[in-house]
Amino acid sequence: MDRGWIDELISRLNIVEVISKYVPLTKKGRTYWGCCPFHHEKDPSFAVNEDKQFYHCFGCKESGNVITFIEKMESLEFWDAVKLLAKEANFTIPESAYRRREKKDKMSLEQRERLLSLMRAAGRHYYENLQKPEAAPAREYLKSREIDQRLARKFALGYSIDGREIIDYLVSKGYTRDEIKTVGIAEAGSSGLYDVFNRRLIIPIVNHVGEVVAFGGRLLNPSTHIAVKYRNSSNTPIFDKSATLFALNLVKRKKQRENVNYIIIAEGYMDVMMLHKAGFDTAVASMGTSLTFRQAKLIKNYVGNVYISYDGDSAGQAATLRGLDILRDAGLNVKVIVLPDGMDPDDLIKSRGKEAYQSLIDNALTLTEYKLENAAGKFDLSTPDGKSGYAIEALKIISALGNPVEQEEYIRIVIKNTGYSKQTLMKQLGLEDAQSQREEQQKREQQESRAEREKAERDKAALFVVASLVNNKDYADIKADIYPYLKDDYLKKAYEYVVECVKNGEKSNPSALFTLLDNRDDALSLADYEFMEGDNAAKFASCVAALKLDYLTAEKNRLALSYEKDKDIDTLNQIMKIDRQLRQLKLKGGNA
Repeated sequence: MDRGWIDELISRLNIVEVISKYVPLTKKGRTYWGCCPFHHEKDPSFAVNEDKQFYHCFGCKESGNVITFIEKMESLEFWDAVKLLAKEANFTIPESAYRRREKKDKMSLEQRERLLSLMRAAGRHYYENLQKPEAAPAREYLKSREIDQRLARKFALGYSIDGREIIDYLVSKGYTRDEIKTVGIAEAGSSGLYDVFNRRLIIPIVNHVGEVVAFGGRLLNPSTHIAVKYRNSSNTPIFDKSATLFALNLVKRKKQRENVNYIIIAEGYMDVMMLHKAGFDTAVASMGTSLTFRQAKLIKNYVGNVYISYDGDSAGQAATLRGLDILRDAGLNVKVIVLPDGMDPDDLIKSRGKEAYQSLIDNALTLTEYKLENAAGKFDLSTPDGKSGYAIEALKIISALGNPVEQEEYIRIVIKNTGYSKQTLMKQLGLEDAQSQREEQQKREQQESRAEREKAERDKAALFVVASLVNNKDYADIKADIYPYLKDDYLKKAYEYVVECVKNGEKSNPSALFTLLDNRDDALSLADYEFMEGDNAAKFASCVAALKLDYLTAEKNRLALSYEKDKDIDTLNQIMKIDRQLRQLKLKGGNA
């Protein structure tokens, strides 16, 4: 990626002005403070540095520049955040950047916007159809499901009157038949194109940025048709099932108004709508029961906690198990709402009230508790074989945790279900020698402490040198080629960025690191480096020399191992050359 235009865009924007549109900021000294928009807090811990154009929350540790802020706040991909900010800054993104993007997406931005416009028009027309006389069966169905007008408006529900009406309407608005097919509204039949959602209740699928990208269609009377109850859009150039969650746009809207602590993942559209009606308005649904990692990462943009609330039948339980590990691997705290057998959330709320559902949330099982309970259901725990089989499967689940403290905690459940002794189970799990293992670990740590201290000193020196260059310190000498001496990829990337800036006759911008580096903590460590009063050219040179000394020593050791194997004279000459360099460095007292 050509960083030149991105850095120019960042320089055109004032991060304080951008963030102030979302968060009230108060200036104290040289820093602006406010309550963090990414987690709930009463006392401001969200700091914005206007000089270096970055933010950092001392509570949740979020940090970044103006682009990453908009990505996080609006839940946008990088490119969409850049487009939004470019519009705000009246900045023209280079044509070359658009061409590279279009080549990557295999669809021009103009084509994408046209398809999205088509979907908006279709959604609006379906919505208006719901009030027409022909939609009486749909209104009766909604009434039978206790879906009132307010809820229907919230989800923009609509109706497909017949197989051709929507096609004729869209063509009259200037869209082509090929475009209508491309977005999945129509398919070719024996007598031409037909609406695949013919005579169905229409449920628009809106992505997290508020774009109508697909539709779900619910048959009103499945018993009279040889057809599936639900018809959903297939993947299209503007819709990817694996990266979309139904109703996530509503959760985003809620989060912009108030704090949102968790998201509930339900099984289908109707489950989500009925949960919203009952006040559980952070419910979403995946496009089908199989959760994907992309969907999990999307959820992580909004919350850290997620509850799975699939139906209490065997299919729902199987889907729950598949989704648990995906959500955990995305860094989410996962719990499972256990519904009674054969019930969905709507059944429970209608028969027992929303308080009963809230009680299930309050008593939801952790990921491991649910897995253990599911394992227990497979065996007859009244028999020796059943207990043994359950214990073996349960210990496999527990061993995957890795943390001995957690493992010991969950072993209590296995003890309760089997009556086996703690000693027996821990022996089977391999934890009986945990104490002796900890003692051996302490000894190893003591033996390694000296090497760790030396490494820490080298890491500090490398961080100081690169931070000095990134922050344009007067004493930082770019002529000292330190790239070979750097071991961390993020420092190498940052150093290369500074070199590129110098070649272009520009100063480096510390805030650019938040989009350049993969890890924002790494970017923060450089952009917000705490320089001391004694930092000067002598210290800079000394740190460069220390890095060089470390590099040459490691190189000498590597060559020595090679020489032991092949006795190559060239290798020996290289070792002798490095020896001379090391002696010179030491004679100069570590300063090169």
